[in-house]
Amino acid sequence: MVLCVGYMGRLGAVGLRAARPALKPSSARCLSTVGLQHPRLLLARSELRALPSGTRSFFWGSSKTPAPVEKSEAPSAEKAAPEASAASPEPVAAEPSASLDAASSAPSPDAALPPVEVPTDAIPTEALSAIPPPLNYGDLAAMGLASWTPAGICQWGMELIQVSTGLPWFWTIVGATFLSRVILFPFTVKQMQSTAALAPYQNEIAAIRDEMSEAQKRRDTLAMQRAALRQKVLYEKAGVSLGGMALAPFVQLPVTLGMFFGVKKMCDLPVEQLKYSGFEWVPDLTVIDPTYTLPIIATVLMNVQISVSMRDLVGQTPQMGHIMNGLRVLTTGSVFLMANLSSGVLVYLISSIVAMMIQSVTLRQPAVRRLLGIPLIPAHLRTPAPSMLESVKYARQWWNNKVEEAKKAQR
Repeated sequence: MVLCVGYMGRLGAVGLRAARPALKPSSARCLSTVGLQHPRLLLARSELRALPSGTRSFFWGSSKTPAPVEKSEAPSAEKAAPEASAASPEPVAAEPSASLDAASSAPSPDAALPPVEVPTDAIPTEALSAIPPPLNYGDLAAMGLASWTPAGICQWGMELIQVSTGLPWFWTIVGATFLSRVILFPFTVKQMQSTAALAPYQNEIAAIRDEMSEAQKRRDTLAMQRAALRQKVLYEKAGVSLGGMALAPFVQLPVTLGMFFGVKKMCDLPVEQLKYSGFEWVPDLTVIDPTYTLPIIATVLMNVQISVSMRDLVGQTPQMGHIMNGLRVLTTGSVFLMANLSSGVLVYLISSIVAMMIQSVTLRQPAVRRLLGIPLIPAHLRTPAPSMLESVKYARQWWNNKVEEAKKAQR
């Protein structure tokens, strides 16, 4: 009996399974609750996933990004979308597209900043383009300046200093001037040694010169030869060579005049680089100074230099002090002549005068003279410098003597 009941139960279960109607795929798709609940929201989220990563998110309610929809649910949602839109159109469908339009039209933070305008007048491009390039080796020779003349050699030396060191042209002229004085320094020392050695024989030398001038007036060749022989013996006694004394001015004069005319030719050409001196007070070395500052400074320093060097030159001849006073008067009126010179030439003159003043003061020190072998001039051989009034009286006396000699010569 138990077996009969078991078989009957199993047959009933099979009958129930056979009686259950089979569901079609379309009926299963209609009964799916996933596609009917939020069809458009799933479409909006799928579209948002396709946007670039830098697009601003409009899910304000939560700081977390929406969870991505699984791939298995996307086909069912896309198939259910036309049926749901045909059955009941919802006004919420326009909101995602409007949000996308608002996101695309929203200004970025960088676009909100106004563009920065740089004023064109703040950069002087015209002034920068007008500055000539620096000189190279051989440029002055190509301009016809550097040559084997004293002025050309000085120009070549200044070009060598400027190109090698990169100094502005103002300081190039100053440096070349001081360098020329350093080159001439041994000859200056030699000249001072000879002058100091002849200081004890100044009276005898003056008598020989007067004898030679008298013999020249009489045209007595024999008397002139005797005086020259006596002078040579006196120089040998003092240990001074006539050739050595003549060598110092022979070397100093070409260098001094070469620097002067060398700078003058460069400024008169002009060399374009000299228009930008590199010194604020003298910006252009090729033009004259309209304020007369440089000519006045050069005139004042020239008078000071003459006063400084008068102590060393007075002991040579009695007339030398009056000659130096005459030079001081002449230099006072030279300010108007120097006003016509270019600024570069005046810079050279001022630098040369300052260098000579430093040299004179240095060589006057007893320790320096002993170091260089320059004899000290005794105090009784130093005659005081004459005043301007004494120089005027001497000039009148000299003029009267010349007039008397001219009248005697006419008789």
